[in-house]
Amino acid sequence: MNWRKTLVSLLAVVILFIAAWAFSGMLSGMAEKPEDKQKEDIKLFVKTEKVAYSTNEAMIVETGRLSSQQTVDLSAEVQGEILPGEVTLREGTKFRKGTLLVKIFDEEARNNLKASKSRFMNGIASILPDIRIDFSDSYQKYLDFFNSIEIDQPLPDLPQTDTDKEKVFLASRNILNDFYNIKSAEVRLSKYRLYAPFDGTFTAVYLEPGSVANPGSRIASLIRTDKLELEVPVRIEDAYWIETGDKVAVSTKDRHIEWNGTVVRKSDFMDPASQSITVYVSLTQETGKTLFPGQYLRAEFAAKTIDNSMKIPRNAIFNKNRIFLVNDGVLTEHKIDVLKSGETWTLINGAPEGADLVVEPLVNAKAGHKAEILN
Repeated sequence: MNWRKTLVSLLAVVILFIAAWAFSGMLSGMAEKPEDKQKEDIKLFVKTEKVAYSTNEAMIVETGRLSSQQTVDLSAEVQGEILPGEVTLREGTKFRKGTLLVKIFDEEARNNLKASKSRFMNGIASILPDIRIDFSDSYQKYLDFFNSIEIDQPLPDLPQTDTDKEKVFLASRNILNDFYNIKSAEVRLSKYRLYAPFDGTFTAVYLEPGSVANPGSRIASLIRTDKLELEVPVRIEDAYWIETGDKVAVSTKDRHIEWNGTVVRKSDFMDPASQSITVYVSLTQETGKTLFPGQYLRAEFAAKTIDNSMKIPRNAIFNKNRIFLVNDGVLTEHKIDVLKSGETWTLINGAPEGADLVVEPLVNAKAGHKAEILN
C-alpha cells in the first residue's frame, strides 16, 4: 500500500540523518585543536619634539586675482559720426592719460557756436553807448570784455556788476541769457571729443569709426592699467589679523617677480560659497615688472607676532585639535588650542611643556599603542 511505502521512506531519511550526524561528530573529535597564538603588541617608531613655547611670527599666504581699480564705459553724449582719434579704436589698444580716444563730427555744432558768439558781440556793441552814459564807471570793463572776445576761443568771464541797476540793465538786453547759452554750448561742444581719463587699454569696442553715435551709445569699454588691485579671498579666521594699511609682499606663484602692495580695504560681507572675506591690495605698475589684469598672484601678508606658542607640522594634528604625546613609551591623546594655521604649519599651545609631542602623521594609531622615539 501507498501509506506503507511512505512510512518506510520517512524512516529511511531519519536513519540516514542520524547516521550522518554521528559520523560528523566522530570526525570533529578526531581533529587536533589549534594552539592559541598570542597576539603581539603593536609598537610604533615615531618622531617627536619637546613641547617648548616661544614667540612666533604667523604669516598669511593666499592667492588672489588681479583687476583694475577703474573700469569705464566710453559713451557718447552727442549725436554724430564717429571719427578716428589718436589711437586705433580696437580691443587691446593701449593709451596714455589725456590721449584723444574718439572724435565725433562737430563742424555743425562748432559753426553754430561761432554764430552765437557773433550775435553776442553784436549785442555787447549795441549797449556800449548806453553803458558809457548811464554807467560811466563800468564802461571800460565792458569795453575790455568786448575786445577780449575771440570767435575761436572760449568766451571770457562776464564782468561783475557793481549795482542792481546795472544787473537789471544787462538782463533787459538779454546779455545774461545769451552769455550763459554760449557757455552751455561750449560745454556741449567739448563732448564731441573724448579723452583718456587714465593710462589704460580697451577691453571691448562696440562702435567703430564710420558708425553714427547717438546720445547714450556705448562706444567702448576701457580699464586702468597703472593702478591695479589684487582681490584676495581670505578665511574668516585670518581676516581678523589683516588691517587696512598693512604691507603685502606680492609675487608670481614661482616667486620669480615680486611687487610691494598695500591693503586698501576689506569687504564687510562674507562670500557664502567660499566662506571667505575679500581683501583688496593696491598695486602699481613698475618698469620691467608688467602686471596683467586677470592674472593670479601670491599675496604674503605682514607677519603677526603670537606669544606663548609652538609651531608644529599641520599634519601632526588630527580631529581638528588633537595630538599624540609619548608618555613612558605609550601613545596618549591630548587636546590642544590651535592659534593659527598656515599651509604646512600650525601654531598651538595647551600641551604640557617638556612633553614628547609626535610631529608626524600616524596611520591607524590609537592611544595605548607602544611607541619608541626615533632620535
